[in-house]
Amino acid sequence: MDEAAGRSRPVDFDTATAVHRKRRRPLRGEVVSALEKAVGPEHVLSGRTALEVYARDSWPLAALRLHHGAELPLPDVVVLPGGVAEVSAVLEILYEHEVPVIPYGGGSGVLGGTLPVSGGAVVDVKRLDRVLEINDEGLYVTAQAGILAVDLERALARVGLTLGHFPQSVDVASLGGLIATRSAGQFSTKYGNIEDMLLALEVVLPGGKVVRTRLAPRSSTGPDVKNLFLGSEGTLGIVTEASLRVHPRPEKRETQSYEVADFVKGLELIRRVMRTGLRPAVIRLYDPIETAHSFKGLASQGRCLLLFVFEGFGRLVDLEASAVDEICGPEAERQLGPEPGRHWLEHRNIVRALPEFMNQNLVVDTLEVAATWDRVADLYRTMTERMLKVKGIISASAHSSHSYTQGTNLYITFVALGPDLAAAERVYYEIWEAAMTACLEAGGTMCHHHGVGLHRTRWMPAEHGEALEVLRRLKEALDPKGLMNPGKLFGEVD
Repeated sequence: MDEAAGRSRPVDFDTATAVHRKRRRPLRGEVVSALEKAVGPEHVLSGRTALEVYARDSWPLAALRLHHGAELPLPDVVVLPGGVAEVSAVLEILYEHEVPVIPYGGGSGVLGGTLPVSGGAVVDVKRLDRVLEINDEGLYVTAQAGILAVDLERALARVGLTLGHFPQSVDVASLGGLIATRSAGQFSTKYGNIEDMLLALEVVLPGGKVVRTRLAPRSSTGPDVKNLFLGSEGTLGIVTEASLRVHPRPEKRETQSYEVADFVKGLELIRRVMRTGLRPAVIRLYDPIETAHSFKGLASQGRCLLLFVFEGFGRLVDLEASAVDEICGPEAERQLGPEPGRHWLEHRNIVRALPEFMNQNLVVDTLEVAATWDRVADLYRTMTERMLKVKGIISASAHSSHSYTQGTNLYITFVALGPDLAAAERVYYEIWEAAMTACLEAGGTMCHHHGVGLHRTRWMPAEHGEALEVLRRLKEALDPKGLMNPGKLFGEVD
């Protein structure tokens, strides 16, 4: 797909499904028998109910279709291997028989990354859920890819350690999924994102070959192989195990917050903080709409809320809090104290369920982008202005939640009216088109941490330019039959 085609019109759900369904072929009985022999008959599912469960992830558009009575493409079979040897055997069988493979972790992705648009076999790694080693001296943990992030964190907490990775999906996201989508956690400003934590991994390639990278704090032995699979979204193989950096649990935690006049002013204050080398665990800035929604009664109407969380070694926490106050206190409208931070910590993962919105004929979604400090204010203005021009949109609001020395991310939420499926899909695609086009034109990256999935593939040529050919060649080298998670990340794979 060239750049013009990639941005000319939405690649709607039906088109994407039809493009890839052409390669679908009936699953032969001998394949099912071989899978049952490899993992046990009880771990090979083909009943209608099971297939419907695995027909979607947490993409709002898929939920909209189901809400309005539309069907989603189903996989032909679901396989649940119990270890790396079984994953290897399964991929060998599926590749030999040219069956599409859809790797599956917690199903918490929000962009259609596990939708079986070509049918095929969903390979669910949830049985690979063990912590294999916690090394306090070396400060690392090794765990299987199917473990949920919350369970990994609980295991570390029992011995006084933390991964420091807390995405909003922490209760339902798998470790393998976090790696495959290049996840960012809410405390990323201090602990980094998943790529900063990953030390080594084990991955099963198409055809069943198992690859393991060496565990080390750093290595200069050519291109970093493990990084090839970060963000690969199941298109290059299945991650089965990973070793990650961990940290001693924080000795102290403090919060403080400020009311600022406008969003751009708040961005400037974050820039100044990050420029000093200070690393609060959390920095979040909310525009007036999101401030009113998330911090009702804690800030003035029409103002923005700037929130900090500090944690770690006690004296360092005190120093960071004092230094940030020196930067932000004189520039803020007023100091709001610790209460907004406490409120956020208590409510940060409570999100209204999509059915509540859909029952009111509302279309709701979020998108997260990023830009350097010299571009981010214009990015915020341009994206929200373009989105608000789409017929049917009700609101577009934003907050910043992951910051760096060079820039920050914007997490934008929109609400629109969609009384029926056709109207809902139209407004959904048009808002995304306006947002992504504005983002790319303003010099931002179209995605900060949710990944590409099925939905964002159409903007990949504009995002990467000629560099996309490098990714395509890597895909062709590792997956010459194009069977790994068809339609995702790279778009159409013939």
